[in-house]
Amino acid sequence: MEDIFFHFWWLIFPLAFFIAGGFSSFMRYQRTKAKIDLLKTYAAAGKEPPAELLRNLDRDDENSWHEEGTGRKKEHGSAFLVILFVGLAAVFAFEGTYELLGLGEVAYFIAMIMAVLSLAFLAGAIFKRRD
Repeated sequence: MEDIFFHFWWLIFPLAFFIAGGFSSFMRYQRTKAKIDLLKTYAAAGKEPPAELLRNLDRDDENSWHEEGTGRKKEHGSAFLVILFVGLAAVFAFEGTYELLGLGEVAYFIAMIMAVLSLAFLAGAIFKRRD
């Protein structure tokens, strides 16, 4: 059993991103549900909801991060993820070349996975839907 964790410890990173994505999706669902409940409250009271609430509901939650006092959107960190995974790929390729930890060819495989992930984040950043 310990052998599995020793050989596949690097799978913690993709698994952590998967769990973080699921949590982010769940929290986005909870925010939308709370906005709809607030609209139901206004409708039950027979009042018109504020225009800002309606605009906020129409806006896509992933693209709704705004800097205080400006209309400029913050970046979602795509560049950070690309740089992070390129760096991790380089580290594992370096380890595969010089065998510092003794992973050998496994380090090259991990480097390839990290490089593919960085390319996926780069493609996502380039082809991201613009408003």
